[in-house]
Amino acid sequence: MPRIDAPTVAEHHEMRRTAIVAAARSLLGTGGASAVTPAAVAARSGLARTSVYQYYPSTGALLAAAVEATFAEADGAIIAAVAPVTDPRERIHAYVRVALHLAARDHGPFHQLALTDLPPECLARVHELHDALLSPLRSAVDDLAVHDPTLVTGLVFGAISAAVQLVDHGYDLDEATAGVVGFVDAGLDAARR
Repeated sequence: MPRIDAPTVAEHHEMRRTAIVAAARSLLGTGGASAVTPAAVAARSGLARTSVYQYYPSTGALLAAAVEATFAEADGAIIAAVAPVTDPRERIHAYVRVALHLAARDHGPFHQLALTDLPPECLARVHELHDALLSPLRSAVDDLAVHDPTLVTGLVFGAISAAVQLVDHGYDLDEATAGVVGFVDAGLDAARR
């Protein structure tokens, strides 16, 4: 019987799955989808390539797991930051702050995913996950009664994305966050019905 590294076989499998997904997420963030291969994930996680295949039988499955985990973590952080806030404008501010802090920490869903590098089985799911990620922002914008909530939501997200690029190139995170919040507030005032 193979050696297990946990009190139970189920915990052993969960530890391995977690290590594999963490390695795939790291590779995705630093090298894009093309960097996520079973061999690279095995090397990064310290597991044999056959172990990686045991849990994720293809590169597409590895990518799907990495993308899903990345979005799930971001969704959880956003909901935790936004849910307790009642004022819509303050919910938008909370969304901006957490999005920029998540992006500064790692290459998550607030960075541009090179969709052309993703296998077709991942693309539809990425769009669903992106829509879910925008949901708390869209809800706060709707509550402000702006003229075109779809446009305003897209513009706020665009400001976040632009700030992520600045932070990636060395711009101060706190200054970028304050700048986006100020920029968004001015836009929200102009967009009110």
